[in-house]
Amino acid sequence: MALEPLLPLLALDLSRWELYGLFFLLGSFAVATLSDIKHMSAQREFMDVWWAVAVVLLAVQLWQSDLRPAWPLVAKWFLVVLFALASHRRLGLWLRLATADVAACVAAAMLLPPGLVIAFFALLKLLAWPMSRLLARGKPAYPFMPVISLATIALLAVAFLAGVVEA
Repeated sequence: MALEPLLPLLALDLSRWELYGLFFLLGSFAVATLSDIKHMSAQREFMDVWWAVAVVLLAVQLWQSDLRPAWPLVAKWFLVVLFALASHRRLGLWLRLATADVAACVAAAMLLPPGLVIAFFALLKLLAWPMSRLLARGKPAYPFMPVISLATIALLAVAFLAGVVEA
């Protein structure tokens, strides 16, 4: 099949621990999204938890690779760091996000293979404009957690429906 070489870049192969992390992350996203919509701010503790989830996922992935990560794993980490830096408001090359929003994006992206990391950040960019119109309600800023939550759920749903998920 022509897609065989691309499977390591697209296959969402989640271990049991990564699957637990995914459900934990989605639960925290739900609460933070409601808080962000209501108060235009999620509590700082969410950001701390998301950074911790990203570090734990990094440790799990290193452990699973016997501390010899293969090129798809290294490519994923490179892409996550690249998009995180480009999405922070200080650089604003891709998106202009607050640090907590970047932390949420990083935590979600740590679960994805390289091809889906690119798709995730592209989806964030595509959803940002129409959702900003809906969520800003005439203000210069808008809550971004709903965009992150929607992009995460949509990408996971597409991955499950496309059959690139192995859990």
